[in-house]
Amino acid sequence: MQIRCNHCHKPFALRKEEVYAALDALQEQNLHHYNAYCPHCRRANRISRTELQHAAPDWKPTKQENPSSKPE
Repeated sequence: MQIRCNHCHKPFALRKEEVYAALDALQEQNLHHYNAYCPHCRRANRISRTELQHAAPDWKPTKQENPSSKPE
């Protein structure tokens, strides 16, 4: 996923594994955006859940949303 820093305007990339990890973290913590840090200026760039999902359309949550509802 290619990103252009909102602060220094230099492009950088997020690997597919990082996009999957970000989506897992958003799902687990019920967040609306992910902070991707620019390797050039080290400032945070907010990336929405929908942008991450567009970059990884085949992503599936690795953890269940409500593990207490599993039948015993």
